[in-house]
This record gives sequence, structure tokens and C-alpha cells, in this order.
Amino acid sequence: MKTKSGKLSRLPRVRPRRILVPVDFSDSSAHALRYAGEKATKSGCSLIVVYVVPADYGWSGIGRDESSDLDRSLQRQAADRLRAFADEHVAHNVAADLEIRIGRPAEEIIAAAQESKCDLIILSTRGLTGLDRYLIGSVANRVAQLAPCPVLLMRPDKSSPGKKRGAAFVIRFKREAKQSH
Repeated sequence: MKTKSGKLSRLPRVRPRRILVPVDFSDSSAHALRYAGEKATKSGCSLIVVYVVPADYGWSGIGRDESSDLDRSLQRQAADRLRAFADEHVAHNVAADLEIRIGRPAEEIIAAAQESKCDLIILSTRGLTGLDRYLIGSVANRVAQLAPCPVLLMRPDKSSPGKKRGAAFVIRFKREAKQSH
């Protein structure tokens, strides 16, 4: 950015205080969680690790009581799995809140971001393209469009297991329109 004198100035670097990391237990979400953990270690921020249990079983005719029991069972299983996943991929010196939600993943991730007042979302993508992406949809794309904070989208790490590679990512954020007077 140029100043009035024409010299380039650096924008102040903003360090996030809370980073939201949605996971789905895939290798790409593990990669994003490790990256977020490294960022948290360097900056001293905390993580909020969220797993959303998709609520796609409503069509099966399950009654309200049965679905409530199923929700509780799924939450318990997901909590155990999330705890193990976070222990495996986040350093123990990083503060991390773990959260299980039930619903539509994109909407629940956005709600978690709003409720936690996070400064950044680090989200892995599956790398789908073409017809697969069109038919399945993109949680990452929806989150990037509707999130209340910047979103760092990390592409799947397709490097060989022994090869160290830098983080491949895309940052998307919204810029608020200025009102004219």
C-alpha cells in the first residue's frame, strides 16, 4: 500500500487470538489441524476444533425420541474420536476447545465461528472439481462465502509421505463496503 508520499508501507500484521478448525477426520483435515496448531504455537493463540455430525438421517422415518437417542450416541462417539484426533495432531502446549455439533456442516461451522468470535477459520478442502464438486457441493466454498471472519482454505496435501512441502492454501475474506456520506 502506498502512502501519501508515494512510499510503500506495510500493513500491520494481525495475529489471531482464536482459530476455528473444522475437521472431518480426513487426512486433509489432519493437515489443516497440524498447520493451525503450528500457527497457534508461534502466535500463542488458542484453537477451537469442531466436528459436525451430519444430520442426514431425517428421511428414514425415525421418531423424535429415537433421533434424540441417536444424536446423543453419535455425539459420544464423535467426542471420543475428536479427542483422539486432536491429541494426535495438536501439540499438547496448545490450548484447544473441542466441540461437537449436529446439523448441516457449513451452517454449523458458520454458527460456531459466530458464537466463538474466532478471528480466523482454517479449513481443509477435498480438492473436488467439475461434476463431483457440482453434485456434492462444497462446504468449504459455502463457509468461505458466509463466514464472519477470514477463511484460510487448505488444499489437500498430495505430496509423498516422506517429502516435506509448504502449506498450499488460499485465503478468502470479505471486505465491508464503505458507506458514502
